[in-house]
Amino acid sequence: MENLDCMLADELMTFWLKHQRGRKYRELFPLGGPGTKRAAGDLANYASNKATAMQCRLRGDIQAAFIYETICDRIYTGLPASARW
Repeated sequence: MENLDCMLADELMTFWLKHQRGRKYRELFPLGGPGTKRAAGDLANYASNKATAMQCRLRGDIQAAFIYETICDRIYTGLPASARW
């Protein structure tokens, strides 16, 4: 699994557009299996929230960025081990 924390905001949003709601989950989890579609959707949600947090920080809205980063932390904690980096 690639490290979403190393991506730029525009790369994260591209990832989100591609995998939202578990779309194209086989690109992330070629073998499929139980929970892989959901994990792909969760990763997409992480990417979207991470990009938003980055944009908030750029405009100086640290409080909003912290909220989005907290959402990312919750999503990451709920990911199966195979989806973590």
